[in-house]
Amino acid sequence: MPTSNCSTIIICIGNELIADDAAGFEIYNRLAGCNAHLEFCGVGGIDILPLLEGEKNMIVVDAVQFGEPPGTIHVIPWDSLPRSSSAISAHGLGLRETVEIGRILYPQAMPERITLVGIEGRCFNRTREHMSREVQDSIGRAVTTIEELMQIQAAATGKP
Repeated sequence: MPTSNCSTIIICIGNELIADDAAGFEIYNRLAGCNAHLEFCGVGGIDILPLLEGEKNMIVVDAVQFGEPPGTIHVIPWDSLPRSSSAISAHGLGLRETVEIGRILYPQAMPERITLVGIEGRCFNRTREHMSREVQDSIGRAVTTIEELMQIQAAATGKP
């Protein structure tokens, strides 16, 4: 895996065809052109590892189910991520497990700081046109949250 000149990678996860699971896809589209290495990954899990290029910061964006009202935006640093939770990913391995595997297989490519930006979803069993109104309304707030997080991380590393 090559080393990136950018300090932040944003990986947006989700199925663009499924209601609230399309939140990551919507955010990916809105972040196009941002000052980060931006990737979309339809299934997440172990598939995110080849996307990493040695960035210092990783922001993972995904629809989650933590039992909060739909549209709630969660910003969860690595240390607070739950272990083995289907609330974070219905895409196979959870984020924590994926990163732990990556640290063994590709230690040079793994980021130092990892943050999950989760958008609380409600509807995961219907097609895209059934995205919850609350999730639709939260997309812009999630993008702003990610942009603010990128500014904080850039200031900490001295690099965009």
